[in-house]
Amino acid sequence: MSRRNISHRCFRVALVLLLAIPFLTPADAGAKQRGNNARKHRSAARAIHKNAPVVPFSTVVIDAGHGGFDPGGIRQNIIPEKDVALDVAKRIERSLSHSGLKTVMTRSDDRFIPLDSRVAIANAYRDAIFLCIHFNSATRRSARGVETYYAAPTEAALAGRIQRNLAATTTGDNRGVKRAGFRVLRNTRMRAVLAECGFLTNPQDVALASNPRYRQTIAEQISRAIVEERNSLRLAAQVSTN
Repeated sequence: MSRRNISHRCFRVALVLLLAIPFLTPADAGAKQRGNNARKHRSAARAIHKNAPVVPFSTVVIDAGHGGFDPGGIRQNIIPEKDVALDVAKRIERSLSHSGLKTVMTRSDDRFIPLDSRVAIANAYRDAIFLCIHFNSATRRSARGVETYYAAPTEAALAGRIQRNLAATTTGDNRGVKRAGFRVLRNTRMRAVLAECGFLTNPQDVALASNPRYRQTIAEQISRAIVEERNSLRLAAQVSTN
């Protein structure tokens, strides 16, 4: 075979391979994108700078997500997030009050409160922790379960207590404790956590969230975790002074 024919054949093979790349590698491209997203998430978590010391507290600022013109979630939500989030937040307020904790609500009715205003309300209290109540959503209808977010490493133990109790309320997935730089978490000066109490795009989680008895169970379990945290810090303070 002549050198010219070899060169011509090599050129045709290279051209075919070049044209086939978009059709041969979608899985590779997807895997690369997922890897990039995971690296971005880890990088964002590392970039969070927040100082939230672990100290005894007597106040809990409770933030019901969304409200007013902002229903929360996405188009595929089966029920609005803002309503069930507020209902759970009010139930937590009552439960914590019965346990001797002072409570502050960022909203007590169906109104929109900007994120920075929620942060400002929380930062007005010195001996407090911040609890944000949300429900989740996903374009994948099968996604369900609960998860809890925090920003500063000193918040991880509190988030873990809440997640442990939340996971005990549902047959959905225990999606664990995760670090994130949500504005209400990173800009509050006290320890802050955000609880996602189920997916309102999943029929099973919606059936639970629509049941007042289940919302009461969520509220009681979250409250127990917070009271447990308060009591453990009180005990630690007493031991250190003796």
